[in-house]
Amino acid sequence: MATVNFTGKWIEDHADNKEAMLKKLGMSEEKAAGAVAFKMGFDIVHEGDNFTMTMLTPDGKELCVNNFTMGVPMKPTVPDDSLPVHEMVMSYIEGGKALRAKATGDNDYIDDTYLEPNGDMRVVQKAGDVTCTTIYKKM
Repeated sequence: MATVNFTGKWIEDHADNKEAMLKKLGMSEEKAAGAVAFKMGFDIVHEGDNFTMTMLTPDGKELCVNNFTMGVPMKPTVPDDSLPVHEMVMSYIEGGKALRAKATGDNDYIDDTYLEPNGDMRVVQKAGDVTCTTIYKKM
């Protein structure tokens, strides 16, 4: 299966419903309100079914690194343990045109990532009745 490649450095451009999603995922109200203005970045290295995803500050400072392989459960790290983290499994969806991160167990969290025709990366997070769409631009 031919798949899209997500390699690159990305910075958040804008997000819809970010605060509600962070609260739904367990972040405190105070931290969620502060996180809305924070523009998260990622440095992604995508080689076959293996990924290295480094979370970055807007000025490019490394926050944490996660490595994962498609289909293999992993528990990602997040900066300062600000969110409860559940084990995730990554898979390709839509014939390799997008990625899906799905929480295991009782958590209903799904994160679908797409590369748009204009070159943007679109991430759609869903947890229960809350959906957040975030657009990232290449750095």
